[in-house]
Amino acid sequence: MCRLLPLAEARVSRQVPGDFVFELGVQFAAGAFLGALYPHFEFRDCQQVSFILQLSLGGTVALSSAKTFGGLRQAAWRELSPTLSGYGLDPAAFCVATCLAELPRLLLITLAFLSTWFPTARPRTSFARYFWPCFCASLAASGLSHVFSVTQDSKAAQLSSVSALIACAMFSGVAPRLSELKKLGLAVKPLIWGSYARWLVESLYAAEILALSMAWRMPPAFYNKPRMESALEGLLLFGYVARAATVNCGVLALLGVFFRALTYLALIYTNRDRMGLRAPAHAFADFYARLASLVRSKRPRANERAGLLAASTPLKNGEALTTSV
Repeated sequence: MCRLLPLAEARVSRQVPGDFVFELGVQFAAGAFLGALYPHFEFRDCQQVSFILQLSLGGTVALSSAKTFGGLRQAAWRELSPTLSGYGLDPAAFCVATCLAELPRLLLITLAFLSTWFPTARPRTSFARYFWPCFCASLAASGLSHVFSVTQDSKAAQLSSVSALIACAMFSGVAPRLSELKKLGLAVKPLIWGSYARWLVESLYAAEILALSMAWRMPPAFYNKPRMESALEGLLLFGYVARAATVNCGVLALLGVFFRALTYLALIYTNRDRMGLRAPAHAFADFYARLASLVRSKRPRANERAGLLAASTPLKNGEALTTSV
């Protein structure tokens, strides 16, 4: 992997100074535009601001990260091929080196987004309490994009990434809320846990609550408008935990690792024909053919069945039972 890391760094940074500068410009513009929509936002707008922030950041990061493995598809097929035409490199080392080389890029584009959003929006908490959840969310969103970029071509991967981002936003717990989503049954829980938006929105909301004074933390009955003025009412309404920011950052980081593990599996089990290897579908077809051949070989032949029938049929009136062969 030590030999692959410089190669991966060179390929990931191949976009510099063209595409990478454009990506930074997009992040600067997105952060400035979002900050202009909600300058110095109030607490009652915290949920809405967090929802739009995760959608803007996740969308730009995921679409830009589709090029990380998508641009290496042809090279990966050649270098990972164990045949005479390839180099036979280790897929695990190749995947790990590419993901490690991408970390500085994710760090910079997340920093670029928040550097223009934070001064205008002016949230109540510190910059670090926004940066680390957003950076971990960038890891999860980019990892989700890597899975599609390995298994599909560029246009299909972009469409799948956008669809996945919309699904993550639907299961973020904002609208519908987490209590309403849980009523749909156990099948929805993996979608909620796999949505990076659900953990990012809760982290940002909890960070805002920790920065509020005690005047905002009284029971909801103390306020004329509890949904706008009571932090406790917001926690009960959306099903959040006040001190969940650190735990949620860990969950987002684990999602990033999980999606990259899926990327590794997709790298070695898809497009195997491009690497001179047998695809899993072909191996299953061979297994089925061998199993069917084995079953047919164990069936008695027609002559054997006729002989068994003649041996088991009793003779009548001394007549001999003849069987033609």
